[in-house]
Amino acid sequence: MKFIVFGEDWQSHPSSTQHIFKELAKSYDIVWINSIGMRKPTIKLLDVKRVFYKLKSLVLKKRHTEESADKHSKLKDHTLPILPWHDNKLVKAFNNWIFNKKSFVDNEPIIYWVSVPTAIYLINLRPIDKIVYYCGDDFSALAGVDHLMVAPLERELILKADLIYVVSEFLSSKMPKHKVKLLSHGVDFDLFNNKKQKAVELSNINKPVIGFYGSLNAWLDKELLQKLALERPQYQIMLIGNIIEDFDSLLSLNNVSHVPAVEHHKLATFSQHWHVSILPFVDNAQIRACDPLKLKEYLATGTPIVSTNFAAVRPYQEAVLIADSMNAFIERVDYAISISDEQKLNWRQTQAEYAKNHSWQVKALQISDELGLG
Repeated sequence: MKFIVFGEDWQSHPSSTQHIFKELAKSYDIVWINSIGMRKPTIKLLDVKRVFYKLKSLVLKKRHTEESADKHSKLKDHTLPILPWHDNKLVKAFNNWIFNKKSFVDNEPIIYWVSVPTAIYLINLRPIDKIVYYCGDDFSALAGVDHLMVAPLERELILKADLIYVVSEFLSSKMPKHKVKLLSHGVDFDLFNNKKQKAVELSNINKPVIGFYGSLNAWLDKELLQKLALERPQYQIMLIGNIIEDFDSLLSLNNVSHVPAVEHHKLATFSQHWHVSILPFVDNAQIRACDPLKLKEYLATGTPIVSTNFAAVRPYQEAVLIADSMNAFIERVDYAISISDEQKLNWRQTQAEYAKNHSWQVKALQISDELGLG
């Protein structure tokens, strides 16, 4: 038995699918198909860069082996010249020819793990095979997705899937009850819990630091962050990540600093040492459906967390300070900064217990059991 996984580009960013299959690759053969896209390219700079990256990857052929430090990994990733016009019959025929040409399918049973709904038409299912749909987002609300193109392909995937994993109860409510199981996001517990040296970017800041990492996108509450910065000039707000939306007004403030996206294994050098980790999200369909990876990473560090109120944080009310309004958010930041060293120790222990129960090893075992892999 082997897995064929349709996900994002391997090692492009640490997604939940990649974390899961780093664990499963210790025991099973994995064929990882790099992203085949969920929208048609435009002439925007981001799309041009993406196309260039794909062409470079195809020409140089440097992405065909797993570069994990684990020498026992059985994962190989492949970049295919798949065209992203998935609603065009001629393109679909070409893409099928490209996929079949690689001869990934042999006589052994295959579990197709599909995180990208546009892949469904590439799968020629046999009686010995299974399809697992891993749904990590509400694609009807996800920014950067061609909703009209993806929607019918997702419906086909839901129909054909033997099992559907979702990351939230919101997504579960949209799926057939007899197929769906909850698989919330996990965490690399040791990476975020074991003590790390402080990032150099924090070393010269002489006031409390309020930190966030992740893309600076439309789901961040810019108004809330601006209010926090203006009303609390004695705090420094540090935002780490790629800037996708216009944050010029916020970043122009003296007590707001930006650090470009850092490698995943370096994030704890920030989040362990700033004073408060924040989840300042707006209330929209995407956030109502999400289960942010950073939530459990924040928990594992033991740093106090302040969050706006959304579904994924509510099960952790004993470990996360949740706010229903902007003023309440700022008050909870004040409280988090005022916590004594003794209180912080208790806080850290509580958060660590929550996080430890959600390690990626635990998630991989859950999948193995539910798929009957023994």
